[in-house]
Amino acid sequence: MPFDAVFNANEVKPQQSGGAHPVGNKFPFSITNTVVEPTKQGNGGKFVVELTSAAGSIRINYNLWNESEQARNISKGQLSALCHAVGIFQVDFKNDGAALRGGVGLMDIGFQKGQEPSAEKPEGGYVEVKKIYDKNGNDPTQGQASQQGQASSGFTQQQQTPPNNNG
Repeated sequence: MPFDAVFNANEVKPQQSGGAHPVGNKFPFSITNTVVEPTKQGNGGKFVVELTSAAGSIRINYNLWNESEQARNISKGQLSALCHAVGIFQVDFKNDGAALRGGVGLMDIGFQKGQEPSAEKPEGGYVEVKKIYDKNGNDPTQGQASQQGQASSGFTQQQQTPPNNNG
């Protein structure tokens, strides 16, 4: 059951930071799935976006309903960067963010800190999305869009409790 909220990327400064995808830069992607999920602990929720390229798929977890304000703010900034890159600025969580599905852009994939290739593990470990670009390769954190909404939460409505998993 999705959260009763709408995210407005125009009210949050875009930020970047989080699979089974090869490492590389500027892979063309399409958003192939979006879903709101509760956290494992049941004390929050996350918005999960799947990006798919010709090389594979990777998921990004946006911890929008986290107990930590810092985690929420980082996630909102990163979601705003994705929204600005794909040109879709309103995300309604009541329908699991379906408006983002089909959005396109470019992404850089790299190893998560501490997961780089080593003598013990030459193939490396966990990879994550390092940066998102629009389909022309422009960084969404640059320009006028990143100056908007510095003080806003980004939500037009906000529900702080996770969905009920009992049923």
